[in-house]
Amino acid sequence: MKLTLLVVLVSLSFGISAMDKTAKLIDDLILKKNFAIELWEPRGLNPSRPEVILSLEKTTNDFLKSLRHIHLNSDFTKDLRKSNIQTLVDNLPWSDFDTEEREFLADTIAPAIESMGFDPWSII
Repeated sequence: MKLTLLVVLVSLSFGISAMDKTAKLIDDLILKKNFAIELWEPRGLNPSRPEVILSLEKTTNDFLKSLRHIHLNSDFTKDLRKSNIQTLVDNLPWSDFDTEEREFLADTIAPAIESMGFDPWSII
């Protein structure tokens, strides 16, 4: 009985830990300046105009906040999570950005989607 209880508690702690890691990753991305000037050069790009960078940051943060809500909603099945994530991605204002900006946006949100157990490149 004690061993069974220990196994259950350890299993639950691993599940919670994985959930906490995803929430932390999303929270860290929300707090980070994902499109800061110094991040453009390593991509081989000149920074976009300040208003575009601001729009990229807002778009990313709004997406991540919605993604976090999906992640924390325990009533969602895996299929429902994926469907909701796909809708979020489809509703991003992709056409507001040029090719390089869209790629930068996709690269920025991909780790958060992946942390939820999905292949971001099959969704983005």
